[in-house]
Amino acid sequence: MEKVLHNRIGYFFIGLLVITFLGFYPTYLVKFPRFEGFTSAHHFHGFVALLWILLLIVQPFLIRAKQYSLHRQVGKLGYVIMPLVMLSLFLVARAGYYRNIRVISEADTLAGLTNGIPDLFFLGTLFSLGMIYRKNTSYHLRFLASTGLMMLGPGLGRLLVVAAALPVPVAIPIIVALTTGTGLVWLIVDIRQKRSPFPMAVFVGIGFIAFVLAANGHSAWWQSFAKWIAVHLF
Repeated sequence: MEKVLHNRIGYFFIGLLVITFLGFYPTYLVKFPRFEGFTSAHHFHGFVALLWILLLIVQPFLIRAKQYSLHRQVGKLGYVIMPLVMLSLFLVARAGYYRNIRVISEADTLAGLTNGIPDLFFLGTLFSLGMIYRKNTSYHLRFLASTGLMMLGPGLGRLLVVAAALPVPVAIPIIVALTTGTGLVWLIVDIRQKRSPFPMAVFVGIGFIAFVLAANGHSAWWQSFAKWIAVHLF
């Protein structure tokens, strides 16, 4: 099972790239070359997120080809790319805040920050754990694969809602099933095969926290926290 996972995980990341392209084509790429309504923050985010996905694709195939030394060398790019992805998430959240505050209420604008700011910490946690446990192949693969599962959500959401014209209430359960649900199935399989549940339990926990945050965007504690970010960091 573990050998099959190592040999095939690269194809999942290729699928991630395809879904991301299809999802963002009608909402972003089709607007080339003027990209009206988008800022440099969005372009920067798209660029570094693409670099991360490409890194996720390349690395498993280097392992499959037994290019272990090259895998380690290429992997060092992650120490540059992932912090840039995190920075881009912050910049996009800030751009979204200043755009939304002009057209919707402050409460709704601050609630919208549940989609963006937490992801910065979630991706940072998964990447950090993946690097801390880089000598534990099983942990390393699962934590970094989890960053891919997180990145699946935005592209998949746009693909379902915009391209496939599904209602948001229908699309959300599909997104959850294919992201957090996949992590949950992976966790159950690991437990049944007597592997450590730690990596996938972290990912499933992050999915649960993301759900709680999204459901509490208008709560007093989130509004206060998001207001502090807007005042002191934006």
